[in-house]
Amino acid sequence: MPKHDADETQLRRGDRLERANALVQTLAILGAGAWAVYTFIYEARIKPALEPPAVSVTTSLVRAGERDRHVAIRSTVTRRNVGQTGVRVLGLVYNVTGVRVRFGETAGAALSAMGPAPDRTTTARAYAFDGPGEAILRESRLFAGATEAGSEPSDLNPGESVSRDLIVYADRDRFDFVRFEVGLVYTKADDPAVRLRFETAPDGTLALRPRVDCGTEPQTCERLKRTDFATEFSLW
Repeated sequence: MPKHDADETQLRRGDRLERANALVQTLAILGAGAWAVYTFIYEARIKPALEPPAVSVTTSLVRAGERDRHVAIRSTVTRRNVGQTGVRVLGLVYNVTGVRVRFGETAGAALSAMGPAPDRTTTARAYAFDGPGEAILRESRLFAGATEAGSEPSDLNPGESVSRDLIVYADRDRFDFVRFEVGLVYTKADDPAVRLRFETAPDGTLALRPRVDCGTEPQTCERLKRTDFATEFSLW
């Protein structure tokens, strides 16, 4: 083969290699860009949409004042969206119960005689709780979506929180401490809302229940999420 033809063949072969290399680099750049776009969309939209809703509840209790035998307690309840998806709060219940304590060796002996319950054990020396307690306050609220009546919405974006103050008055001659219990029911913000109703538990506390029959509509009840929080405040 003449030298001139060999040089042209080598040049053509080099051009093809350069074009193939350029094509590979272009495809790699396009692939990296597509992956970056997918990752961004996944992290920003797809992943949060797959995450379950999550709301935390905290209660701060402080003594706000006293008059005669009554103690004023300021309760600050904060609900915060700690998940990655928007949340629609459907309902809130607030139960405040006053509890007496019996002291003395007989109280401790009575407690020991009862023995442990199947799901819990409580042992205290020389004192016992005098019954389940007495209701001081029962309060409940349904937000938009949980009731047919007009009601304000209570949506929380990720990281958003809402606080509410409430004053409770307790008789320290009747109670030794006060138990505060807060319950929230919520769904994802983009899920269909679920109608709720109030229900009084055997111990007198208020609870939230779906209006539908969970046995026949389990998919509706599965959308509901709950967060419960309880704390206690001494009146001494």
